[in-house]
Amino acid sequence: MQLFSNQLSLSAGRFAVETGERVVGPMRAGLKIGVILDGRQSLELDDRPPVMVAGPSLLIAANSGEHMQRRTGLAGGELRCALLQFDLDFIANEFGAQMAALQGLVEGDAGLWVRPANATLCALALQLAEPPVAGNLHRLYAAGKALELAAVALDTVMNEVPTRAARVPQRIAGRIREARDILLAQLQDPPSLAELARMTGLNPTNLTSGFRQLFGDSVFGYLQEQRLQRAHALIASGEMTVAEAAFHVGYTPAHFSSLFRKRFGLPPSALR
Repeated sequence: MQLFSNQLSLSAGRFAVETGERVVGPMRAGLKIGVILDGRQSLELDDRPPVMVAGPSLLIAANSGEHMQRRTGLAGGELRCALLQFDLDFIANEFGAQMAALQGLVEGDAGLWVRPANATLCALALQLAEPPVAGNLHRLYAAGKALELAAVALDTVMNEVPTRAARVPQRIAGRIREARDILLAQLQDPPSLAELARMTGLNPTNLTSGFRQLFGDSVFGYLQEQRLQRAHALIASGEMTVAEAAFHVGYTPAHFSSLFRKRFGLPPSALR
């Protein structure tokens, strides 16, 4: 559905998704906001590590340049969701301050956030996916709910990760990104914080504080999330067994299963 003179695209409802189904294409410039109620997908932006999106989740993506996205279905069946796409001109006029704050948190000109969806977001998404108003008033109802969902979603991210008062100096930011790349390349046997700091020419304090400013998480928290996301993708695709995936990302199967259940709300064996 196109709203506000085609400056807002809305897709909401139930969509059939096959396990392993892959969609690749350009990511249109603008602001994307989605609430996934049910279903699981893996999302990749350019050459960044894949991110698993499992309902109920909030997804926000913001970009001004050209980027490629890849979406892979991780569970056959239905994906129930509400997805909004705002054009750049619309967000410049209506979400100027919020968009500037979001851009202050991203690396380059594209950012991606995935967070658990709270009850308010789920209720708004459900009202869009299964609207109680039909006929001539449906477009008016959908437009209002879409803007309400956008406001609540942006408020969620802005309150969770406050805008930095001062940017990380470019020289230090480059070394912190180097540290991030080292972690991603050594998920199975990552260096300790002290070793990582030494490898990038930073002291542990600067590395820890700068890492959180750039990536919104601690070094350990980021590493654990990337390990679990990688293992999830390997198991869901059938490429590895649960035990193989656990060892591949540096965990024993027992410890991995406990962390996986805590993160995704289900045992890793449920993906097979």
